[in-house]
Amino acid sequence: MHNRLPGHADLSTRPDFEALLNVLCAHATGDVHLDLASLDFIDVSGVIALLNAAATLPAGHHLVLDNAPASMRRILEVLGPEAAVAALRLS
Repeated sequence: MHNRLPGHADLSTRPDFEALLNVLCAHATGDVHLDLASLDFIDVSGVIALLNAAATLPAGHHLVLDNAPASMRRILEVLGPEAAVAALRLS
């Protein structure tokens, strides 16, 4: 499943962002791909929402993030190794 994620993901948009991610992951029959090229901004709460959504996928399936912004990569580095082993993949 491939989807494009526009706009921004921060504390003010987190409830809607989480609801969208929950729908995408609940209907997944394989990996879920999100293209983040149109994402204007993401903060740590948005990254945590992505990690939480990835954790809901069935074993062996991943939330694959295409075109992840550099800021998101830095947040994942700060979150540490626990984030790296999640069902989240950057491509």
